[in-house]
Amino acid sequence: MQNSVNGSKKGGANNREKILSAAEILFAEHGYKGCTFRIISDATGINQSLLHYYFSTKQNLFSETFQSRAQELVSHRAELLDHAEAEGGDAPVPVERLVRCFIEPPLRMLQGNAGQRSFIRIHAQLRSDPIAFSLELRRQTFGPSTSRFVNTMARACPHLSWEAVAWRFNFMIGSYLVVVTQGGRIEDISGGQCDSKDIDTAIAHLVPSIVASFQAPDKKTNGALAVTDDGAVGRKGVRKS
Repeated sequence: MQNSVNGSKKGGANNREKILSAAEILFAEHGYKGCTFRIISDATGINQSLLHYYFSTKQNLFSETFQSRAQELVSHRAELLDHAEAEGGDAPVPVERLVRCFIEPPLRMLQGNAGQRSFIRIHAQLRSDPIAFSLELRRQTFGPSTSRFVNTMARACPHLSWEAVAWRFNFMIGSYLVVVTQGGRIEDISGGQCDSKDIDTAIAHLVPSIVASFQAPDKKTNGALAVTDDGAVGRKGVRKS
């Protein structure tokens, strides 16, 4: 009897993993709106009733699929930033190091396995064609990590107002997602001399572009660097949310 129960649990776990692995690729291929339980059922050979049993709704399945892989990205970024801060001691992390800690992990996913490549495509889709719950999903998934990076970048750029750091950080996110969604556009712009699949070259050009953005002067700078009671970096006279 015990063996039967253990076998049932193992089978359930295997089914969940099979569904999640397939859903990651299918959501990237069809988009959230175009991917259905029927499509996932046909791809996995698992009855739709079981999909409803395990996840109840498509939104739940999508969220679990996204958050599982996103945690891999968040952990990788945190590990790189931990090393950078440990090496620098009390000094601010150099801007270029910060930029690389943030953009290289997602872009390297384009060179990874099918699941990693699919995840980063989904991530880009949520920015370009957001679904109703995507902003809250991204807040839950990336919020604390992004706040840490923004605060660290603010410390590295005392010449910038908080507003400037926020805007330029947002532009950095958009710029690496452009690499993800090239779709051959760089080939058109370059007359065929550039390859959108050449991630190493893309990073080599993207990093100095982003660094220059953070190093550029800010006409709105109106206060010295200030650290709040909770350790977050802000600017005097600027309320941090």
